[in-house]
Amino acid sequence: WEYCDVSHCSGKQFEANEETPTEPPTDPPETFQTCGQPEVRRTVKKIYGGSKARPGKHPWMAYVDIHTTDGEEHFCGGVLIKSCWVLTAAHCLDKPVKKIQVSLGKQNLQKKEDHEQIFDALEFFLHGEYKDTDDALYSDIALLKLQPVDGYCALETKYVKTACLPDFFLPTGTSCFISGWGQTDKG
Repeated sequence: WEYCDVSHCSGKQFEANEETPTEPPTDPPETFQTCGQPEVRRTVKKIYGGSKARPGKHPWMAYVDIHTTDGEEHFCGGVLIKSCWVLTAAHCLDKPVKKIQVSLGKQNLQKKEDHEQIFDALEFFLHGEYKDTDDALYSDIALLKLQPVDGYCALETKYVKTACLPDFFLPTGTSCFISGWGQTDKG
């Protein structure tokens, strides 16, 4: 929460699965050379009200596949903020979770892609003041810690990079980009 105006998680830490090692590995020493700078710049206008992205256009995007203890499966989007950390929405994780799998570098949800990196979540943290009411979601933010594969979490590639987090508040009126997997047609 270093660059966000939110307090540190207050004890709402959850195990992501039953096979979590007792001593979690530490983050690998690698840091990404670039953040927030996709190598792919071209977009194709196709989606209603937006653009269909090419692979690598949003290299910080994370596909978060969630399996709940009651047998349901759903997905949410996330953003890679450090090699082993993904930021997502707390409402995605507010049911008892059996397993969380995170795919990085993914563009097409219908197929396995050679450049994607897949990790299980070791644990997750909901914001301490997260609340779901009939009117709104409050402090709807969560962190996922990735379980390293062969000693490493995300590795920087053309398709996988961290997002740049500001160390200041953005002024009102700042242009921003939104990316995600969602409806592609009106209606």
